[in-house]
Amino acid sequence: MSDIQLALTILAVVIILLMILFNWVRLIQYRKQKQAEHSFLYQDDGLAQKNEAAIEDDLSLSEKYLLSNLPKNIHRDIDSIALLRLNRAIQAISKLNLRDFIELPHVQIFIRKNEDTWTSTEGLSRSIPFDQILISIQMVDRQGPLTDTNTQIFKTLVEKTKNDLGANLIWLSHQNIEEDAKELNQFCALADHMMTLTLIPKHNGLFDNKKLAEALKRDGFKQNSDGYYVYKGQDKHPLFRIASINQQPLSLNLDPYIQGILFQMDIPLTLNCLASFDVMLESIKNFQEELGGMLVDSNKKELNINHVGRIRFQVEKIENQMALGHILSGSPCARRLFS
Repeated sequence: MSDIQLALTILAVVIILLMILFNWVRLIQYRKQKQAEHSFLYQDDGLAQKNEAAIEDDLSLSEKYLLSNLPKNIHRDIDSIALLRLNRAIQAISKLNLRDFIELPHVQIFIRKNEDTWTSTEGLSRSIPFDQILISIQMVDRQGPLTDTNTQIFKTLVEKTKNDLGANLIWLSHQNIEEDAKELNQFCALADHMMTLTLIPKHNGLFDNKKLAEALKRDGFKQNSDGYYVYKGQDKHPLFRIASINQQPLSLNLDPYIQGILFQMDIPLTLNCLASFDVMLESIKNFQEELGGMLVDSNKKELNINHVGRIRFQVEKIENQMALGHILSGSPCARRLFS
């Protein structure tokens, strides 16, 4: 190799090394810059304020607050909830437009100062200092979703209260009431079922009134305030009830003979639906033996074990659908929603 070739080779190696070194330095600089861009130290004041606002509006960061600090009869899954924060505490309850809010269905208003216990404004007759206001409205009940008119009135009153008090407004849940109410109403349509099993006397006979009364007492049924005989669980809440064949309460004192009885379970209001359904089946078995009855469908055709198994599967399916929707059957939230 000549001297010229050797010199060119050395020059090429040096150039390659310099390029490698240059790229390595640029890579380090790029990584440092990306780290700085994700650091709060890199942001200017305007960007920092935007991030603070985003944090305040991000419901995921309010999850702990929602779960631990809401009044126990407020449920984020079925209520649209607005939180108003005042710059200083006041005592002017009259500025809350309570009379206007009360005219809306299922509205609740709570106030508190700092981190004190929430106080309901319902029936509040004395003035107490507060710097936070919680205003909620239930979006759906068994009659359907909140009307568009009431939705607009609610939003308007929330904004008016905010402006009157110079408060900061944070929507804790369901700011878009119209769409969320429709979605919740669809969920209710899937879950809202009264499971009914019909027990009639064999051979087209009639149930003896006296024997039926004895069976009710022996199986632990109690007459509820609405006249129906109910079987209650450990929480003293009805698991299922017995009605006459025409869906009305039994009239044991008026009807000496009964054509048939209905065992009914209001699924969304029943705690532990599947286990409660099994208890109901056991009760039906007792009544069959004591009264000489048989389970039939709507055409008075006797139900066999396979039919009952399919009904049981439907109960389990609805209970699971409610759990997936974060509203457990028989829970306080479900009992409010389906009341």
